[in-house]
Amino acid sequence: MTTESARSFALGWIALVVWSVIAFALLERVRPRHRSHPSARRIALAAGLLAIDAAIAAALVRVAALHGQRVVAAWLAAELVHYALHRAMHRIPWLWRFHRFHHDDVALDWTTTWRVHPVDAALTACASILAAALVGGGAAAAAWFVVGRRIWTIVLHANIAWPASRVDGVVATPSFHARHHREDLTPANFAGTLPILDRVFGTYA
Repeated sequence: MTTESARSFALGWIALVVWSVIAFALLERVRPRHRSHPSARRIALAAGLLAIDAAIAAALVRVAALHGQRVVAAWLAAELVHYALHRAMHRIPWLWRFHRFHHDDVALDWTTTWRVHPVDAALTACASILAAALVGGGAAAAAWFVVGRRIWTIVLHANIAWPASRVDGVVATPSFHARHHREDLTPANFAGTLPILDRVFGTYA
């Protein structure tokens, strides 16, 4: 990584952390789903994990050196590959060993998004790269998918009282994803953005 790219990475990380702290510290107090709120220590640890996981993803995307312009196709392919990987993480013991770290939170909040084991983050990045390679999406498409997914999942995990509605069947929402984190129920709702995948493969709840 060059000095310039390292600087850009650091600035992007700082911008995302600052935006998240400001935006979700307010949102989670306006209409929270539960009364628990993340401490400064928890936020700092989550931000540190984000930096590690993002660095891993950036390095993998850079090494892959993909070329192509099919961004939409890459996004759709990535959604499908991520869905399959996510289901595998819940079914295969050695994958669950790493993914379990993300599910350890009983009360979800926006910092849960960044509580991802580095191995989990590496596998997710590889899934994005594979999807982009399969449809000619290129490194930029893979990188944008990783970044976009990371931002959207902050919303999905946020401590927001989001009422269940028909929207849940069209695009992933906090209420849709909260069901995924219910440890007392059968694993369901694995899609990151498109719930239609859960409907097609019989895992929608």
